[in-house]
Amino acid sequence: SGAGAGAGDGRAASDDRDDAGLLGDERGSDRGGGAGGREEGTRARRAAGFAAMDATYRDAVLAELDAISRCSREPEIRWGSVYFGGGTPSLAPLETLRGVMRRIKGEGEGCDGHEKCTSGEGAGGSSFRLEDDAEVTIEMDPGTFDRPYLESVKDMGFNRISLGVQSFDDDVLANMGRVHRAADVRRSVELIREVFGGDANYSVDLISGAPGLTLANWSEALREAVGLRPPPAHLSLYDLQVEEDTAFGRWYDVGDEDEDEGGAGAVPDAIVDPGPSSSSLRPALPSASDRAFMYSYASGYLRSRGYEHYEISSYALRDDGGNRNNDGDGSGGASPRPSRRRSRHNGTYWAYDGRWHAVGLGATSRADGRAKHARPRALADYVSWAQGLGRFPAEGEPPWLRGEDLDDDNEDDEKDNDSLLDVVMTRLRTSDGLDLDWVLRREGGHMGEASVEAILNGFADALEWDLGIWERDPGGRSGRGLIRLKDPAGFLFSNFIISNIFAELSDLGP
Repeated sequence: SGAGAGAGDGRAASDDRDDAGLLGDERGSDRGGGAGGREEGTRARRAAGFAAMDATYRDAVLAELDAISRCSREPEIRWGSVYFGGGTPSLAPLETLRGVMRRIKGEGEGCDGHEKCTSGEGAGGSSFRLEDDAEVTIEMDPGTFDRPYLESVKDMGFNRISLGVQSFDDDVLANMGRVHRAADVRRSVELIREVFGGDANYSVDLISGAPGLTLANWSEALREAVGLRPPPAHLSLYDLQVEEDTAFGRWYDVGDEDEDEGGAGAVPDAIVDPGPSSSSLRPALPSASDRAFMYSYASGYLRSRGYEHYEISSYALRDDGGNRNNDGDGSGGASPRPSRRRSRHNGTYWAYDGRWHAVGLGATSRADGRAKHARPRALADYVSWAQGLGRFPAEGEPPWLRGEDLDDDNEDDEKDNDSLLDVVMTRLRTSDGLDLDWVLRREGGHMGEASVEAILNGFADALEWDLGIWERDPGGRSGRGLIRLKDPAGFLFSNFIISNIFAELSDLGP
C-alpha cells in the first residue's frame, strides 16, 4: 500500500534471496512429472505473475517519489520519519524495499538512472535526505520473515518494527482469519532481539472485540505482551470494527448505528451491542459492556506496567523503563516528560500543522499542512495515475501540493473547515488535548472566537459528565486554554463528544 515520511513517509522492497524465500516452503518437492510437475508449473506462473506485478508497482512508487523531487518548492526535503505500512510490507521482495529506501535516502545508485531524484533539477527541484535520528518503521506480520530477511531490513536503515500480533490465543487468531499463531509471535520477537538487540524498538498490535475473545483472553494477551523480552517499546490496541459488506458483517448482524463516527475505529462504542451471529456455530462477539471493560482494563493495566497512554489506542513505554505511576486521577493528562517511545511518525499526523508526503496505493498526504490528498485505491488506477505524473511541473503544480483530491471539487473554505475538524478529532484523541488558543490564531478574528465557543459548547457534555477537563490557563499563560478527555472514560465516549463538537462547528457554516 502507501508510504509516508515525517515531513514525509516512505515504503520498501526486497532482494533475490527473499524472492526465493517467499517460495521456499514449496520448492524441492514433487519435482517429477504428473501432478507434482503441474503443481510446480502453477507455482512458477504465480511467482512470475507476482514478480511482474511487484515490478510495476515499484516503478509507480518510484515515479511518484521522482515527481515529489522535481516539483517540491524546497531545495531539500529532510525526512524526520519514514513508515512502510498498509498490507504486509514484510511479504515484499527485498529488492523492492531496498529500491524505495534508496530513493528516499537520495542515494544515486537507488535512483536507477533517474538523476532528478538527487540533483534537484527541474522547476523547484529538491533533493532528499534522511535525518540521522529519523524513525524508520516497517510493518511486519509474525511468521512472514526469517533472520536473513530481518538483517537485510536493518541494513537498509529500518530501526523500528511494527509487529501485527493481534492475539496470543490461537483460537482467536483463527477466528479472525489470521495465518500466524502464538508460536510465530514468540519466534518473531526472538528474531527481533537477535538482530536489533535487547533494546530493540518495536511495537505490538493487539485487537479487542474479536470473535470468541473473552475477558480472560484479553487479560492474558496484555500480560503476555508486556512479558515479552525485550518488552515492546510501544503497544497499539484496536477494537475490531464489524462493518457491513464484509465477511464479519455478513456473519454478524450490523447496522449503521454500529459505525464508528469518530474515525480510526480504535475504541469500542460503549453504547451499542453488536448484532447476534447468524450461526450458532460461529463464536460470539464480545458484548458492548465487555468491549468497554477491555478498553478500561487495558488502560489501567498498561499504565501500571510503565506505559504512557498518550493517544486513544497508543501506549509508549516510559523512559525509566516502567515507573509504576498509574496516573491515578484518570485525567489522561500528558506526562511532564512524554515518553521518547511515542510513535514520532504518527505524531506527525496528529500535529496541528503536520506536513507529510505519502506514496503508494491508497496513501494520503498533507504536503501543505492543511488539505489532504488521497491516491487511487485500485492498483490499475494507481499505476495509471503515477505514470501521468511526468507532466509535472511543466503543467503546473501536482495535485498533492494543491491539497486536491482526485475527485475533489470542494471550495477552499470547505477544505479549510474539514482541516479544522480533522485537527479537533485527532487532538482530542491524544492525552495532550486540543489547544483552544491555536484555534483562535488559525481562524482569526470573529471566526476564531466563534469556533472556540462552538467547540466549548460541543464539549459541554464531557465537562458535565466528568469525561473531560478544560485547563483554562495551562503553563501559567493567559488565553482560552486547552481541553482534553479523561482516560479511560472520556476516551471511551470520544466519538460522542467529538460528534457534538462537529455539529456545533457545522452550524457556523463555511
